[in-house]
Amino acid sequence: MTLEEKIAEWKRFPNALGSEAQAAVIVGEISNALEKDIPVDVSASLKKLALRGTMRDIAKAIQSDGEENPDVPSFHDVVNVGAAASGLSWTEAISIITRHFDGFVARLD
Repeated sequence: MTLEEKIAEWKRFPNALGSEAQAAVIVGEISNALEKDIPVDVSASLKKLALRGTMRDIAKAIQSDGEENPDVPSFHDVVNVGAAASGLSWTEAISIITRHFDGFVARLD
């Protein structure tokens, strides 16, 4: 799969489980292809997405054996509230990474 195909695939499902790691790999591949350091804003965005994945994993782990309990918020709700309380935006991070990917693809044309 070409780098351009990997980018297109990631852009189809940027919130999928594992998308944080996939984005990091693509960013690394772009950095290597361009022989440049990862831009600061892209690096910060990857950190935000890594935090999202970690928070999601922790929240999922503390749920009670998959049993639905209406008094317990979903792990998605826990992660989103935690992000909002910290002033983080997953959407902004995804937007910055997408812009980075699009800039790379434009260089290929």
